[in-house]
Amino acid sequence: MILDRVVLWLARRAAKRKMDRVFSRGQDPYGYEWKPYETERLRAMETAIEGRAYRRGLEIGCAEGVFTERIAARTERLTALDVSSVALERARRRLAGRPAVEFVEADVREWAGPAPAPQAVDLCDLIVVGDVLYYLDKPMVREGFEGTFGRIKGWLAPGGLLVLAHGFAGPEERRIREGYRRRFEALGLRLIKEEAVGDPAVSGGVQCLLSRLESPGLTAVPAVRGVGPG
Repeated sequence: MILDRVVLWLARRAAKRKMDRVFSRGQDPYGYEWKPYETERLRAMETAIEGRAYRRGLEIGCAEGVFTERIAARTERLTALDVSSVALERARRRLAGRPAVEFVEADVREWAGPAPAPQAVDLCDLIVVGDVLYYLDKPMVREGFEGTFGRIKGWLAPGGLLVLAHGFAGPEERRIREGYRRRFEALGLRLIKEEAVGDPAVSGGVQCLLSRLESPGLTAVPAVRGVGPG
């Protein structure tokens, strides 16, 4: 147990250092606002959360806050989580003047979860996880990684929406990304829709697997698995 905690701590420190180095290279190093893959991924994620307002949202892997802005427009309260302090500083500046947005520097594998909300239910009715899980999917910290799915599911309110969006290149990577969705289904979430987003011809062969899942509760929407290109 102690060894597992030490290994997880080392993995978290390595991930933070890597992300801090990447974001220290300059503004928008991943090209969220100009690369075809990223712009199409964020557009599809925004479409996935349209059609309702959310009382409390959680974004896991907020980076510099590009998508955080779009979620904040639809939530009464929003927690945005990232492991990189460099990215979070830019996100705070980007969303300055929005007191309903809380930024947290933490690794989701160890984070205690959203802080209690005064005069409100603590659970989130929207959780977004974009291009995060494959960074945590490492053999040496398998237990911490697998436990993350139950933790995220536990933060989702009945009837709440979980959006997963992860890039893949080729059938094998897609199978792995589908495995993330299947873990949540095994925990009781219901798939609403899944599709491959983006044109691999203009994004170096990469697409995004976008999955919308719902916690049992208030609504009932038929599941549709989109075939998508590729």
